[in-house]
Amino acid sequence: MEHRPGRRRGIAAIVLLVLGAVILGGVTVAKAVDPPARYKEGRQVGWTMTPTYTNGETIYLEPVAKGKVRRGDVVLASVPWSMQKTQMNRVVAVGGDRIQYKPSSKVAGQYRLVLNGTPLDEPYLEQWKFPSTVAFNVKVPKGHVFLMADNRLNSDGSQFANNGPVPESRIVSKVVAYPMAKMAVWGQLAGVLVMLIGAGLAFVARRARRRAPAAASVSASAPASAPGSVSVPAPAAPAGGATVPAATPAAPTAQNPSAAPAGANGAAGAGEPADVQS
Repeated sequence: MEHRPGRRRGIAAIVLLVLGAVILGGVTVAKAVDPPARYKEGRQVGWTMTPTYTNGETIYLEPVAKGKVRRGDVVLASVPWSMQKTQMNRVVAVGGDRIQYKPSSKVAGQYRLVLNGTPLDEPYLEQWKFPSTVAFNVKVPKGHVFLMADNRLNSDGSQFANNGPVPESRIVSKVVAYPMAKMAVWGQLAGVLVMLIGAGLAFVARRARRRAPAAASVSASAPASAPGSVSVPAPAAPAGGATVPAATPAAPTAQNPSAAPAGANGAAGAGEPADVQS
């Protein structure tokens, strides 16, 4: 089979482009599929959980069994400080914990809540936001949770004395990351990356095919010669097309008796004068 430049790259490009399209198509179908029955879809209302969840963002909820709430969980609960039926908050402390905050003191170079004597790391908060706008020192009763929103400068929560910890029974559901949603994001990125690689290979293969005819024409115009041989140019013909006669030996004369033809005498052929009898 005749080898064409860029053929392999072209085939690989087609395969990658088709694979990328299949991945993106599969992700689109997966996103359209309804979540399993145990998940319930909802939307965040308000900006109390910014930057983690913004207003109008789709969220997925699942039932949470009593006693299964953990620190750091984002929950939907019926709280006394909200006029809404339920509100999204984060569980900062559970029953038996001591949670406190002193705005006048810094821990490890920045303001932090202190949970059971240890500074609490809260990566979900924006760097410029303080953990709380008020000071507090609370011992969470058993069967209760200490709830705070992520947008501490513009939200209410258990940190205020008139609110306090909330009974765990008021938690309606837990906000979870729907697994298919994460898979959809990674699938989209993978599909786009595969298609970009395929497009790059297609471009390289096309350039190789365009350069091939030019290289072939240059090699065809050069004469082929045997290895190690030297070509000698033919002598130029005289102008007018006249032929040059071959040189003939001069005839002997009385003035030049030595111009005898070579071979008439062995000595003459050797360049010595021949004996002439008078």
